[in-house]
Amino acid sequence: MTVPERVRFSPSPSGDLHLGGARTALFNWLIARATGGSFIVRIEDTDVTRANAVHAETILDDLEWLGLVPDESPRIGGLHAPYLQSERADDHLRALARLRDSGVVYPCFCSEDELAAQRARDVAANRAPRYAGTCSSLSSSECERRTSAGEPHVWRFAVPTERCITVHDLVHGDVEFSAGDMGDFVLVRSDGTPTYDLACVADDIAMGVTLVLRGDDHLPNTPRQILLHEALSGAVPRFAHVPLVHDVSGRPLSKSLGASGIGRLREQGYLPSAVLNHLALIGWTDAAGREILSPQELIEAFDITRVARSAGSHDADRLTWIASQHMRSADSATLAETFAPLFAELPEWLDRNAVIEALQGEVSSGEEMAASAELLASPAKPDDEAATALAAPDALLGLKAAATALADPGDAGVGPALRCELKAAGVPARVGIPAVRAALTGRAHGLPINTVIELLGRDRALERIRGIAGI
Repeated sequence: MTVPERVRFSPSPSGDLHLGGARTALFNWLIARATGGSFIVRIEDTDVTRANAVHAETILDDLEWLGLVPDESPRIGGLHAPYLQSERADDHLRALARLRDSGVVYPCFCSEDELAAQRARDVAANRAPRYAGTCSSLSSSECERRTSAGEPHVWRFAVPTERCITVHDLVHGDVEFSAGDMGDFVLVRSDGTPTYDLACVADDIAMGVTLVLRGDDHLPNTPRQILLHEALSGAVPRFAHVPLVHDVSGRPLSKSLGASGIGRLREQGYLPSAVLNHLALIGWTDAAGREILSPQELIEAFDITRVARSAGSHDADRLTWIASQHMRSADSATLAETFAPLFAELPEWLDRNAVIEALQGEVSSGEEMAASAELLASPAKPDDEAATALAAPDALLGLKAAATALADPGDAGVGPALRCELKAAGVPARVGIPAVRAALTGRAHGLPINTVIELLGRDRALERIRGIAGI
């Protein structure tokens, strides 16, 4: 029987939601939905120098647009509120108090200069820098005297140096860390604020998180957090660290490098189902080998053990192809509603529903669809290919043949009449059709010419051709 998992996505609101973060959110959401569990969104905004409330709201907006609606979040609430980490300071200090009572933490009075000198000695000796435990041997009475006197200090966790900590990771397998290499790490800074490790673990325990699924850049943090889980609750959640998403050049996507944001894909009019499909396939493969999957199919198929241990790449061309497949199979009425804002400026004579039905098999995004629709509404200045098509030998003859066909198509219809007139004029279709399309839309390539004429209407199409041909 499947055990309901409580999972969380905990972004830092220091920028917009990029594709790597969205994929992590997706994997968490899929596990929650597949197991009948809960998907929690917790905003980790304790870094006041980087956290931004606007980014926090944008992240929540983008998750909702993708369809990754949480069960608990700052916006929705829940039994374990608050879901802004900055509002949980009392819980973090209570966790510290419990650790003090257990005797596993101690105050450290070392100054920044002393710590810097210690790091320099480690580097000179070709050792990995770590705290030497200088204050760990202070007596309890001396610690009490110095803290009561208001001497600046941090609180450190006393790492059991003899331990070998094994992370049983669902992606990477068992990963071992020597506690002796870690050094006693800081839990609370001298200003009283908690570090990431303490806040994260305290919140995960309070929210009943059973599986921590995050990027593998957090894997080095995990042994410290396992020690904290053991000290605070005695129970340790399961872990899954997924490789970061890279761009096609091999660089990890990140906010600092201007990674592609979900907000930009939203503006471009990509379907959310297509973006989810694309994200899922970055570093994960469907057991059945499918490449086009709906959100429900992803829920049914997702298996965290099929996530690759190496980084996957975001390929914009692959996203475009996946998006075109989702666009092709989408309900046209739903598309009309979804893309209504993009078509707001189209003239009334252009049938929006007909345009969408004609274009959805030709484009990958709403922005691309709107651009094609605008060419129908008002042809753009011919681009280079269109200008070449219009300047080709026999192009003018082709336009005149098209005008004749449009003026009187007869019972056969415009398409057959056009091809018949082109043949009679001795104009190859490969010359005449691009010229006609260029005259109608300003582009040599695009929708089938019959579809273009049908959407424009015969009279308007004839008017445009006569205008270009000067007849």
